[in-house]
Order: sequence, then structure tokens, then C-alpha cells
Amino acid sequence: MPAGEEQRPLLNDDSSPSQDELFSEDEVSHFPGGSSSSVNSQPARMRAAGTTNFETIMHIIKGNLGTGILAMPLAISNAGILVGTVGLLLLGMICVHCMHLLVKCSHFLCARLNRPNMDYADVAEASFFACPGRLSKYSKAARYAVNTFLFITQIGFCCVYILFIAQNVDLVVRKLAYGSTDVAEDNPILINRPMPIQLFELCVVALLIPFVFIKDMKHMAPFSFLANVATFVGLGFILYYIWIDQEFQSVSRLPLFAGWAKLPLYLGTAIYAFEGIGVVLPVENAMREPAALPSTFGVLNVSMTIVCVLYITVGFYGYIEFGENCYGSITLNIGSWFGIVVQLLFSIAIFVSYGIQFYVPMTFIGPRLAETSLSRKIGPNLLNGIVRVLLVFFSYGVAAICGKNLGLLISLIGSMASAALALIFPPLFDVITFWPERQNIKYFWFMFAKDLAIGVFGIFCFLFGTIFALIQLITTLSNQSNTH
Repeated sequence: MPAGEEQRPLLNDDSSPSQDELFSEDEVSHFPGGSSSSVNSQPARMRAAGTTNFETIMHIIKGNLGTGILAMPLAISNAGILVGTVGLLLLGMICVHCMHLLVKCSHFLCARLNRPNMDYADVAEASFFACPGRLSKYSKAARYAVNTFLFITQIGFCCVYILFIAQNVDLVVRKLAYGSTDVAEDNPILINRPMPIQLFELCVVALLIPFVFIKDMKHMAPFSFLANVATFVGLGFILYYIWIDQEFQSVSRLPLFAGWAKLPLYLGTAIYAFEGIGVVLPVENAMREPAALPSTFGVLNVSMTIVCVLYITVGFYGYIEFGENCYGSITLNIGSWFGIVVQLLFSIAIFVSYGIQFYVPMTFIGPRLAETSLSRKIGPNLLNGIVRVLLVFFSYGVAAICGKNLGLLISLIGSMASAALALIFPPLFDVITFWPERQNIKYFWFMFAKDLAIGVFGIFCFLFGTIFALIQLITTLSNQSNTH
């Protein structure tokens, strides 16, 4: 959820209704044996106030356009020009389908519980609690699992953002210091750094600490607007540089399939890019016409089609231009004055995005901090401030450990956290939600097989992607330390 996304928090805090308040015995009794006509029902509610369809499309697009799109050339280079490009299209279709599953479950459970809306964690808890048998006792665990992965994902994004900003500002400083703006990251003139990348990250941290103390999202609105302008202008510069400023490179020099060795890295990076599943329900809950979100030519499909086209465009043409020399962000590959402008624009945009991403985990742990004994001793505001600073330094620590390996960090976060939210949980909740209705659903077992296949694929990405990214990161860091 990069800059501009100002919907309700993705994570529920302790002010949320308790399980008993959420699901009464009378409400639960509606689940088994419901009519088949209600299975695909959508809440036919209209709101006098709320975001328009166009505004919602913009929110979803902005919720998916972060550092992930800038890593698409590297992703395709890890899979090959054909497999990587087609794979992005297929993975995009699967991720969008999982978004629809989440929305479908939300609609069904809202209708059964007579609730106006739900978020991701609500769907997790409700689907388990309403399922007959032993699964109901794991409803709270399901909520905690979703919130935990949301927390890890958001903190992971913050780690990526610190490394991203530091690498881009570092490159700008070196270009200006050595009087060379016509080369990119790998030019021999720029190899000698005026100071280590970790010191640049510390400078970023020093600027971020006061920024993360903005607790009201309304005060972030002007910064969000600035970040969104910087993002879209930066993307325009990148495409102009690739299409017009540079001579078009031959596609035949690139492999159609890069081999199996780096495929897990490709999947991790690609899944990281489709990071917007957490914003789907919040933006729907804020819509003036929620029923317009999941329709065939509705808000979700239109916005995600635009996102997929942008991902494939930047990834495909970026890989053609830079080949095997793609970095963790395409901004690091761009030379001339374009490079300095693009690097500064995206550094500003991602700096603001850090504050918005940081807002999410604090909504989760903030209320819990207020209930601790330490909070009563030193005061809730002081404890909250200390934790904010510690979380910023934690994200700095992860970024500092990763050195210059932005691409590997992105793949690790995508495999370890984003895969569960995007590919594992939605089909799981879909099966559990509609299991009591299986006798009334004509193609339930086809749906079951399809959800099982997506879930297994998600587990594969989670396990092998995480393990491979960790091994690659450790090996790369070890080799880098041996060369110094």
C-alpha cells in the first residue's frame, strides 16, 4: 500500500469487536444449510458518501505501484524473456482471482452475519468460526495469522524502502561527486563510494524518525499527493528513456527461459509486486457503490488490468534494454541526467510511502502497548514513541545486513510474507467459507480442486522461494565480505 492509500487500517486493533460480539449463536446458525442463491450474492448496498468508482480504481492502482514495479526487469531476467513475461500475466490472473475470492467470501459472510463490511482478518475469523466441526476453535488463530503476515509484510516493505532510498541517493551522490552522469551503477568510475551504503541508510533513518511520528493519516495527505505525482512522473521518465532516448536492443540475445535455478527468485519478486490484496477490502468498504468492485468489467478487474500492463511493460522493455545487468530497481540502471531525476523522484515517493506503510503495523501493536505494565510505568505516549523508533531501527538493521542486495531482499519478502496473503489464505478461506454449502453449489468440487491447486502453488512459492532467497542472500553476502 504505497503513498496515497488512506483507507481504514489493514490490521484490526483491540478496539475491534470480540469474537463473541462478532458472531452470536443466532448468526452462526444461518451458515449451515443456507440457500444456494445466497452463495454468490453481493451486498446490494449504496452509500450516499464514499469514494467513486474512478477514485477506487486510482486507490487500487496506487496500492500496487510500489518498489515492486521497479524490480520487474530483474524478475524477468531470472526467468527469461518468454517465461518471465507470460508468467507475469498468469501470476497476475491468479492473484486477481484470489482478490475476487476474498471479496466473494466477504460478501457471503456479511450477508450471513448481517454486517455492513469486513476486512481481511474479519474474513479469516468468520470463515473458521462459522464452519461446523473442530475448525471453529481456530477462528482466533486465523485472525492472528492474517494480522501477523500483514505485519511482517508491511515491516518488510519498510526494510526494502530504506535500502531502496539509500542505494538511489548513494548513486546520485557518487555521480555528482565524480562528475559523471552518463553512466549507471556498474560504471568503474563510480565503484568507490564516498561512504558505505549503511551510512546512507543511517541518514535516511535520521530523516524518517520524525516522519513516522505523524499519527493522523489526514496530515499525510499532502505528502501522499506529492509521492503519487513523483511516482507517475518517474515511470514516465523511465519509459521515455527506454523507448525513445535509447536505441532499441535486440530481443534475440535474451534467453526464452533462464533455467530452473533462479525461478524461485522470479516468483518471489513477482508476488512481492502484487502487494495490493490487503487494500482490496478496505477500498471496497469505502466505496459509494461496492457492488461495482467485483463485476466482470468492474473496478477490480479494470484497475488490476492496468497494473498488470504496467508491470509487463516495465519488466519486458527494461529487460530488453539492460539484459542480464538488471538491478534490484530499474532506477539503478538508468544513466544520463534521466538517471539522477528518476532516482530522486522515486526516493521522494518511497520516503513518503515508508510513513504510510509504517502506519499499518502501529495500528496493530499500538493498542496492545497501551495495556502493558511498562506503559503504566512510563506512560503510553512515551512507550509508543520508543517502539516507533525501535521499529525504524529494526528496518534499518535488516536493510544494513542485506548490503546492496535489493533484489534478493524483495524476493525474500515476497516469498516469506506476500505469498501467504496473496496465494495461500484466499483459497483456504474460500473452501472453508463455502464448505457448509457444498451440497448447494453445483461445481463445488471443481472449485475445491482449483483452490487446492492455487494453495499448493502458494505453499511452493512460500517454502522454496523463502529458502532459496535466504541461501542466495547468505551466499552473496559471504562472497562480498570475502572480496573486501
